[in-house]
Amino acid sequence: MSWHSKYQDKLSFFALSTAFEDFELNTVENTRLLLKKNILVGETKKAFDARNLKWEAHIPFPVLIDTMTTRAEMLQPHYIDGVISNHRQFGVVSQPELAQVKVSLQNYFNHYDQCGFTFATNLLRGTPTFILFDSRMEILFQWFGHLDSPTIEEKLREYFVMNTGYNHE
Repeated sequence: MSWHSKYQDKLSFFALSTAFEDFELNTVENTRLLLKKNILVGETKKAFDARNLKWEAHIPFPVLIDTMTTRAEMLQPHYIDGVISNHRQFGVVSQPELAQVKVSLQNYFNHYDQCGFTFATNLLRGTPTFILFDSRMEILFQWFGHLDSPTIEEKLREYFVMNTGYNHE
């Protein structure tokens, strides 16, 4: 039984197609090709080809497409303030530390001419990134990188035990 099947009565799942590179290739059409015909493009295709791998995954939940944002938008004070408000760890810093966080975010966003809105807003490191958030859209925890299904299932089990006392076995 997959982790999606096991937890779908307690959690909602979706995948997000976003971009931080290969902007001209991260399109709705190429996402459809991936999902329907297992056709890869860009850096993902290069990585799979280099390892002589084939994409044969089936994603059993909705796949959403991120909208793009620009450097000019990401550098706006309201955007940076929104990013800060999305991340719990920034809520417990002093005013001087908060000013430094804002400068750090400006420096980070200056590295991108454009980027996926959700990617930038949530300060994602790359793909795949897994995010568990509550109904208020508050991020409970996230992790970056490929994980096998048993490891993902263990993280979900830890979440349920830690936050609800419920062990979904």
